[in-house]
Amino acid sequence: MTQIQQLRQQLSELRSKVNQGEIFQSLGDEVGKIIDPVKRQRSTKIEQPADESDVLELLQELREQLNKNELTAITNQQLFELLSHIGSTNSAVRDQGVYFLFNDLLEDQILTKDQMTQTFNYLLSDEIMFDHIEERKNNGIFQRSFAVLLLSTLLYGDRAGYFFLNSEMLNRLVDQMAVYIVLETDTRGFVKRNGWAHAYTHIGNVLDELSQRDDLARSDKIFLMTVLIERYKRLETPLIFGESQRLTAYLSRLTKKNHLYSSYFLLQLKAWRSQIMSDYQPQTEGQWTVVFNHMRLMQAILISGGFDDEIIKYIAGGQNFIN
Repeated sequence: MTQIQQLRQQLSELRSKVNQGEIFQSLGDEVGKIIDPVKRQRSTKIEQPADESDVLELLQELREQLNKNELTAITNQQLFELLSHIGSTNSAVRDQGVYFLFNDLLEDQILTKDQMTQTFNYLLSDEIMFDHIEERKNNGIFQRSFAVLLLSTLLYGDRAGYFFLNSEMLNRLVDQMAVYIVLETDTRGFVKRNGWAHAYTHIGNVLDELSQRDDLARSDKIFLMTVLIERYKRLETPLIFGESQRLTAYLSRLTKKNHLYSSYFLLQLKAWRSQIMSDYQPQTEGQWTVVFNHMRLMQAILISGGFDDEIIKYIAGGQNFIN
């Protein structure tokens, strides 16, 4: 059994226990026990698409047709060609190209429901979503991070009127996102020469969309929030490109939906601070980064004004705890 398969099984079993009400307050500790043994593997070669001139030509052609209101459909082959370049290290292809065009195709309702489903399944596959994710920092971040970004766009499209997602697809997304968050440790924001990686902003986009779905169980929303918090608190590289603000927006929206979420989030904050205080003897850059990632998120929460008074008072009362 591979590490990814093992993680998927462990997280799925834990999710089931949460759904059945067998675990609640100790959920963070149980998620932590899954995250801590994760091992990094030796880096391997990352293959880049070799036909970027072709896809740039396709992007230009489709963009021109869109601008002239002449584009009414794209073929499955064109769709696949676009998707197969989301891992490009060229931001003109990946970001300003495929991502921007995909949003416009969605907004103009050019994609069919079948194409939405095909795209969803492609992005959610292990080969795309977990591309080189078990290795140390590498260019695989672009494919997997933009797969997550496009998944958030699909979730919005479904909520806005496409209605192509069924319960099985939604369940698979929750399972894959949990594994993804556990494994993703590349916190780079803007990468010189390559543009945005921004994995944790894109994670925030997906979780925010899921938080708004009435067809997703409350227990699943609690589960995903916990997985995010437990991974976040262990990141030893900095989140400094607006990720804390994006995650704060998601947490604010979720905690305002029901007192269950806000009271549970407060429990997690208290456990988090207690853990930092008990372990507070940072000696390395990574250990200090853990502390300051926490501080940036707490400050973003305070500034947002989007949380209930109990949460704000608790955070405000502990802002000087490392001094």
